[in-house]
Amino acid sequence: MICVTIGCGSHKRMIEEHQKLAADGVRFVELRLDYLRKKPELHRLLPERPTAVLATARRKEDGGQWRESEEARLGLLRELIVSGVEYIDLEVDVAPKIPRFGKTKRVVSYHNMEETPEDLDGLRQKMLAECDPDIIKIAVTPKSIGDVFRLVDFLRRANAPERIQAGEPKTLGISMTEFGWFTRVLGKRFGCPYTYAGFSEKRILAPGLLPYKTLRDLYRYDDIDAETKIFGVIADPVQHSLSPAIHNRSFVEMGLNCAYVPFRVAPEDLDEFIERAPELGVCGLSVTIPHKVEVIKKLNGFVDPAVSATGACNTVVWGPDGRLNGYNTDYLAALLSIETAMGRKVGAPSPLQGASAMVLGAGGAAQAVARGLKDRGARVIIAARSEEKGRDAAKRLGCEFCSWQDRGAYVVQVLANCTSVGMFPNVDESPMEQQMLRAGTVVFDAVYNPETTYLLRMARQRGCKTVSGVEMFVGQACLQYKLFTGQKASGSFMRSVVRGALSAVRTTAEEIN
Repeated sequence: MICVTIGCGSHKRMIEEHQKLAADGVRFVELRLDYLRKKPELHRLLPERPTAVLATARRKEDGGQWRESEEARLGLLRELIVSGVEYIDLEVDVAPKIPRFGKTKRVVSYHNMEETPEDLDGLRQKMLAECDPDIIKIAVTPKSIGDVFRLVDFLRRANAPERIQAGEPKTLGISMTEFGWFTRVLGKRFGCPYTYAGFSEKRILAPGLLPYKTLRDLYRYDDIDAETKIFGVIADPVQHSLSPAIHNRSFVEMGLNCAYVPFRVAPEDLDEFIERAPELGVCGLSVTIPHKVEVIKKLNGFVDPAVSATGACNTVVWGPDGRLNGYNTDYLAALLSIETAMGRKVGAPSPLQGASAMVLGAGGAAQAVARGLKDRGARVIIAARSEEKGRDAAKRLGCEFCSWQDRGAYVVQVLANCTSVGMFPNVDESPMEQQMLRAGTVVFDAVYNPETTYLLRMARQRGCKTVSGVEMFVGQACLQYKLFTGQKASGSFMRSVVRGALSAVRTTAEEIN
């Protein structure tokens, strides 16, 4: 179950939002009374409430906005219980002071805005012994993926079937950092009784809180069960990835019991995450910056020749034997999109044979594209802003190198931008100046947000053929989908999802700004 949090300055707005949520099928709402600018008027908020309510008045030290005295807050909590509200949130130090009354259930909560305590089991036992809880809520601040796995292990122990059958209350665990964001999506797998969500992207009241429509419609929280196969993307940072949208909606389209979740994994946490990911039900992962090279060291099963050739891996899948297999779907997707723009015909030699191509960048995607172009018989020149990285990549791949300053002096049939220059929100930047572009060149830009970058706009004005990063992104996602599920994805469907997601990102950014 999803509990949607509402925090408004006025009673009227809080009532309106509560009614909107109920009309949209939401059944459980948290009213954050600490956000009200005036003293809470329960006779307005509660008698005709359209859903079950969890009432909360959070102190500032616990991440809330309560402005009055603690005595006034305790009085409000007692008044809420007497009014018969369905659930009340009582902090661990407050719950012993407020006895049980009527039918109101007690969510006893602990918030730590600094760290994840070592002895979570001891904390739970103290709450059980002293606080008379119906639900135990523990919200912590993990500093690493290790902290998150410690929280997950604790939740599994706390919500073990034998404990629940013995009458112990369920325990809800919340990570208040991006490292443990996935616990909000996968909490049901650890026995959590519900999860929290926000009303909208524009008003997020707690760290890591997702808009309820995203949690309900994109991640399908209520449908996740013990049989759900989990996939995801690992990156650092990870919040701007469009992969969850493209894969989750494809799972729905194909009727598969699968979920795709973003995992923020710092470089120093990669080994531990890969080692323990199967414990979360993870069957496969998309791999992106900064892990495409280091993850190769973890592969102990099949290794795609493209991974060996490029030194980069963007897809890992755990086989039935538990071994980790690695692939590079960027490689083939980029080649096919460029060859299509060059008029590739089925059965005919690659149009790249004998062509000259320049690749901008020296990262994992750039090396995959450069290797693919070279394998197709093209003469490949690598230009990178870091001369050291560019020279290293060119030497390893058997390509030519040119300095960043000289990149405009070459006449090539294919120009492939594999840098992040021009990516949202820096949409007015380009890795090439307009006079460097020549009519007839195929210009490929791996940046997919925006779909039409400044580079591609200038290229069209100069009479070039253009290939957007959306084509590569969709192509590699289709290949990943097949590796994940064994089924063929719909490229046209994925393309429409990506374009819709990009439009939503731009709209949200404009509204926030």
